[in-house]
Amino acid sequence: MSLSLPPSDDHRRRGRRPAAAAAAVIAVLVLALAVLLPRLSRPASRQAPGGVSPSSQQATHATNSRRVPAGTPGTVTVSTAGWRAVNLDGTEVPLSQQAGPRQGPWPLAAGFADTPAGAVLAAVNIAVRTSGQLGPAIFKTTITQQVTGPAAGALLSAARKDYAAAVRQDPPASTGGPAGTANASARAFRLTSWTAAAGDAQILAGSDNGSGPGAVVQLQVRWLDGDWRLVAPASGVFPAAAARADLRGFTPLPGS
Repeated sequence: MSLSLPPSDDHRRRGRRPAAAAAAVIAVLVLALAVLLPRLSRPASRQAPGGVSPSSQQATHATNSRRVPAGTPGTVTVSTAGWRAVNLDGTEVPLSQQAGPRQGPWPLAAGFADTPAGAVLAAVNIAVRTSGQLGPAIFKTTITQQVTGPAAGALLSAARKDYAAAVRQDPPASTGGPAGTANASARAFRLTSWTAAAGDAQILAGSDNGSGPGAVVQLQVRWLDGDWRLVAPASGVFPAAAARADLRGFTPLPGS
């Protein structure tokens, strides 16, 4: 299964369970302030998918063969100026002309800046599209092309199971299409570490009516082949915990 929130009647719409919808939500909780961390060894604000020299590409692959430690501990501030929310099957995902996503092709959301803002936007947009409820045209394409790590296959299997369960409750209008309408949303985010090669984010996800504390989902991205990729969770389920009342350090997403 994908990202999921603690069970709640508020998370249901038309009878479908919130597990898949929350997966699409975990990514939408990206938060930002006004400070960008220094670039480490890369050019500032390189946009994806730009050209990368062979030497820098080799260095990138070598760096990403293992987890990259954060350049600065604690919350990394990111500016959400210019971000807007766009609809994806009933839930909203953030978009920025400066930081991405800059291109498809549909159903992919690709082309993110190699910046803290780009890392957050990638985490949200890619994670949302791994939701089984959205249908295989979206989740299969996203997971096979934008998810990395040895557990990518487990994430794909979980999405397929979620889709099968959602189809039983809300048959899609067309074969392979979305099953039901997403009823959860990403509300806010906190970027806990970032380098030009890797980032860790916490996404606050909740039901679309804003009731209840929601859940905080852990996401990790890596910069590979000129763009950000989502790291598949080891178990096929993104780690999540019930949100605490105190959410200092989280930044609201547009539309939340």
